[in-house]
Amino acid sequence: MARKLAGIRRKRNAWQTYIRIDGQFYSKTWPLETPLNELRQWHETQIITHDAGETRGDGFRADVTTYLARVSAMPTYAQREDHLTLWLAELGRDRAALSITSTEIDVVLQGWLETLAPGTVRKRRTALRSFFAKMYPHAVNPVKATTNPPEPKAETRGIPYDVIERILAAMPDRRSTKPGRPIELNLAKIRARVIAYTGLPPGLLQTIQPADLNLRGGTVRVQPRHKGAGIEARTLPLTADGLAAFKQFHAAHAYGRFATTALNTSFKRACAHVGLTRVHLYDLRHAFLTQLYRVTRDLATVARFGLHAEGSPITARYARGAHDAVDQAAAVAFSATLATARQEALKRAVPVQKTRKKLPAKVARFS
Repeated sequence: MARKLAGIRRKRNAWQTYIRIDGQFYSKTWPLETPLNELRQWHETQIITHDAGETRGDGFRADVTTYLARVSAMPTYAQREDHLTLWLAELGRDRAALSITSTEIDVVLQGWLETLAPGTVRKRRTALRSFFAKMYPHAVNPVKATTNPPEPKAETRGIPYDVIERILAAMPDRRSTKPGRPIELNLAKIRARVIAYTGLPPGLLQTIQPADLNLRGGTVRVQPRHKGAGIEARTLPLTADGLAAFKQFHAAHAYGRFATTALNTSFKRACAHVGLTRVHLYDLRHAFLTQLYRVTRDLATVARFGLHAEGSPITARYARGAHDAVDQAAAVAFSATLATARQEALKRAVPVQKTRKKLPAKVARFS
């Protein structure tokens, strides 16, 4: 056992598992050859016996309700709620959450994989794993021992900017309002344009406040991002189009929370209007970062603008759409550099013609 595990420690020539519940200390000693899964299972059994059945007792459904209240500020809250609702239907609402086993979860996951894409099943698994991690941080998370569906192969998702402009033009400038009410700007169109020309994810766009924008200096400050390895707060320069989009955003006072699903629906409706299918709002972010890579040919720059942690493999997904252009440019640049080097080498290789030194007239006669 190479690393320290919560509730498991070495005690002389044996392992000791221990847990404290409601002030009561429980422990057990095991031979050194005991499998790790058996030690972890002891923890789970103790929690179910002493905690889940007595102090909680409200069932899986009540725990999910508590969890959702704690993560209500999550940008993808609606999706997380939908996923956990599905788990409640599959695993049972009124049972103790910690009575759910890895085997049961695996059966549900494999059933979903028969009809759903692996990416969708992965998200549902992540939702349940997050639930257990937050609600029972000291218990064994049963999701960890399940089989994680294979990550789907990354697809090229960037949309050409001439197509993006056609989509944005198809989005109405005004919102549909009831008769007699004042006409309002369609903030969905304004927000979609900001995403297209800054690459900001929709969830992070909701955190932008007037103080974060420097319209004169052409920058925007973004809050720390906790997705994945996380990043610190940083200030990003804006492109000319990004600055223009944010000026419109500021003038319309489009700040604050908004329903990402509603924005995506409005965007996809415009896509259908121009004859596009299987296009999503997040493709705007892909378009920006793909174009950035096409121009800079530098993944580190894409990572900084994309708000990825340093060295994150996710950055490469956004570069896929520009691989051909960047590879072609690299081949041209390589050929030009090699040609220049070859010309310099040839110049150095040409022998210098030596002129015979002319002798004085007297010497020349006797030579």
